[in-house]
Amino acid sequence: MKRISLLLLLTASVSFAKPNSADTLAKIKSNIDNAKLNLDDYKKNLSMVEKNIQEVNKAKKEVDDQKAQVAKSLKENQASMKKVEANEKELQTLLNDEKNKLAQEDKKIKELEDLIAKIKQNQAKRNENIKDYEGQSTQIAEEKKQWMTRIQGLKDQEKQVADKLKSVNSQASEWKNKKIGYEGEITRWNKEIDKQQKTYDNFKNMAEVKE
Repeated sequence: MKRISLLLLLTASVSFAKPNSADTLAKIKSNIDNAKLNLDDYKKNLSMVEKNIQEVNKAKKEVDDQKAQVAKSLKENQASMKKVEANEKELQTLLNDEKNKLAQEDKKIKELEDLIAKIKQNQAKRNENIKDYEGQSTQIAEEKKQWMTRIQGLKDQEKQVADKLKSVNSQASEWKNKKIGYEGEITRWNKEIDKQQKTYDNFKNMAEVKE
């Protein structure tokens, strides 16, 4: 921030100075000049703060959009994960069913010699089914692992976005507080200029009357 010029406040002795005193008028004029310098500085500071607030608001909107996109992606991935788990459960049921049937057919081979050929054909088919289901099970397990990795990555990204949003909100609050402070200073220095200008005009008018 720029340095703020100090006003040369009139003391009690100045109040009793001669109305046409050149020193008194010079001090008042100096106060007015300093006040104007201060006003310009605060106006520049306020302009800078307002630009920063605009940038912060823009950044906040981008972070909000990122947060919404991450939440959407996470929801979609979780839904896909549930579908994979449902398929895995269904496939496990089929696999268990085939294994149970295979065990039953092994027992039938011993009991029904005349049906051995047919049962063996059934066994061959069911072994093919088991191999196919086990292959699918391995593929699903790999897909499940990939979805879990993606979901964890999205959760990490969600946390990063939340931290970033917290930081942006903090900056926005800080700049808004500075804006309020600078606006207050501008109001105060405007009043001071009016006060000093009136004093200057009064002294000047009194000096002109004396002349």
